[in-house]
Amino acid sequence: MDAYVDELTGREAIPRNCESLKFDEPWQGRAFGMVLALAEAKSYPYEDFRQSLISTIGDWDKTHEPGDETWSYYQQWLAAFEKLALDKGLINSDELDRRTEEFLRRTRDEVI
Repeated sequence: MDAYVDELTGREAIPRNCESLKFDEPWQGRAFGMVLALAEAKSYPYEDFRQSLISTIGDWDKTHEPGDETWSYYQQWLAAFEKLALDKGLINSDELDRRTEEFLRRTRDEVI
């Protein structure tokens, strides 16, 4: 896991607090863990996720002013993960939408 985490630098670097990973919300840690677990399970090369994250952040930067307070690293992480999961066929858009609604309505059984 550390090899993946250490590959990200600059704007793509994972938020840390005293060298520990920093998650402000439980979903952030879950999204982080899913990305690494699927990469380690060889569902995709981690480099594919890294490139998706770089692209997603770049797209956000193009449409927002520097210092925009709506910036959220893990929102970008999640968007990059969703795009990659769809591109790799790990989930389809209908299933992703359904699961998102279940999560938002709190009707989805938590696995972790």
